[in-house]
Amino acid sequence: MSTARHAIEIDFGGERLTLLAQKAVVWPREKTLFVADVHLGKAASFRAAGIAVPSGHSKDDVARLSALIEAHSISHLVILGDLVHNRASYTPALDTTMRGFARAHPRVKKTLVVGNHDSHAGRCPVEWGLDHAEDNLSINPFLCIHAPEDWVEASVGQTFGLAGHLHPAARVATARESLALPCFWQREHLLVLPSFGSLTGRYVVNATPSDVTFVVTGQQIFRLPTPV
Repeated sequence: MSTARHAIEIDFGGERLTLLAQKAVVWPREKTLFVADVHLGKAASFRAAGIAVPSGHSKDDVARLSALIEAHSISHLVILGDLVHNRASYTPALDTTMRGFARAHPRVKKTLVVGNHDSHAGRCPVEWGLDHAEDNLSINPFLCIHAPEDWVEASVGQTFGLAGHLHPAARVATARESLALPCFWQREHLLVLPSFGSLTGRYVVNATPSDVTFVVTGQQIFRLPTPV
């Protein structure tokens, strides 16, 4: 197994991308930050359904996002879908948090590639400072989409795709036990990001020998050996 680090650089589409243990991707040359599946307000939606879930995860996730913007001098934030969990997520507390986020980063362009949860939740308030890309966002040489299954249909004329939606995880096992850990899943010309949100599920991907997976554990990231 490779030595774990806080970040790993990869060559993707002829560009250098930095995969962060914080479950985000930085494109240094363009000062662009990519994240996927934040699912803000998920706890609030559970509470609205009568299920007692602690509050505070959305405020913490937005703070983590803000810290990454500052640490990497980001000029463009791209959210690869599912920023907001559902309609019940739009609480006054979340609105206050996101308005504060917008005021804290007035010079950062913020683009949301609309995901399936965003479609059901409805458009974000204009005061959040987001541009909405309804289907995909083209930033040469990348095509930013939400669901990986949209890649073939949307990728005409594009070389490399960035996606979310799956909340990918990889299974790491010993002889007695196993863990499903969030991962970046690279499949030829498509890179699927782990969910950024702290209150999300995980889907264990079935990696093939031609795939590459980068597993996140705590504040470290490492590349898994190629499956055989």
